[in-house]
Amino acid sequence: MARATVQDVAKTAGVSVGTVSRVLNQSPAVSESSKEKVTAAIRQLNYRPLASARDLRRDRTMRILALAKNLNSPIISEAFRGVGDAAASSGYVSLIAPTSGDLEREQQLVDMLRNGSVDGLIMFSPTMPDEDMDELAEQLSVVQVCEIADSEAAFGVSIDDRQAAFDITRHLIETGGRRLAMIGNRAARSGRLREEGFRQAVAVAGISREQTLFVEGEFDFHTGRRLTRELLKADPLPDAVFCGSDTVAAGCVREIIDAGLRVPDDIAVAGFDDSVQAEMCVPELTTIRQPAYDMGRLAFEELLARMTAPGVHRRGRTFLPHELVIRDSTKN
Repeated sequence: MARATVQDVAKTAGVSVGTVSRVLNQSPAVSESSKEKVTAAIRQLNYRPLASARDLRRDRTMRILALAKNLNSPIISEAFRGVGDAAASSGYVSLIAPTSGDLEREQQLVDMLRNGSVDGLIMFSPTMPDEDMDELAEQLSVVQVCEIADSEAAFGVSIDDRQAAFDITRHLIETGGRRLAMIGNRAARSGRLREEGFRQAVAVAGISREQTLFVEGEFDFHTGRRLTRELLKADPLPDAVFCGSDTVAAGCVREIIDAGLRVPDDIAVAGFDDSVQAEMCVPELTTIRQPAYDMGRLAFEELLARMTAPGVHRRGRTFLPHELVIRDSTKN
């Protein structure tokens, strides 16, 4: 039989994961009723944490864990490299694991922190509800990178996705774009912010909503091709496409060229991330550069402070500067 997790306890007791964590850590900020429910669920499931958060502060493993929905993103890879280098310089080993967006899998991995198998946790794209993220960060050493949940207790580092999308969309407009399209991803927090920036730039330029197109899907090459085929059915065609990632933009460029059109003369294309795909693409992509490595280093520095020093630490979100990189996929 599989070992019970803290998520199992929360489900059985009918409370949040954060409430279970508070009971395990003997926090006074929990009602007697909730405490009784959690205690009963622990007995019923025979749940046995390996170590409490209080024990974790005394007996360190010198390991940290980073969680991401998948490991395909070049930005996550670069940010994790920053985490790993900073961790190594402080004597820590850094581990990374994919969750595939599976909440149960994510909670099983988060249990490694609750049980004392690792000292701290870096979340690249949490699947758990914002409320649970807030409670987790209130109790344990957790920092977010890139995809930031709305949590008062947790610290997160990213770029300003909304402003970055505004900047690159404004570039498309200033270089002649009038019928704009976006390939986005509303399933991702960053994707929703980028859509907001896109629509804000279009509105500021006085371009009507009827002159814009929006399609969405996963941020991968084949999705970029498929969604571009949809855009190419429009009449009239878009004259500029903003893609939510360089990988999508590479697929978009390929589909446009295969249709016998030219980039950027017929349709300009812009990506996001300034990953290696941006320079491998022909023509090379105009894009937004994220300081992913620096984001990873900063995330570990904040995590280290939380793991080793008592007291109040930074909360909320810190934005690092992004850069608009103009290349040959858009008009100059």
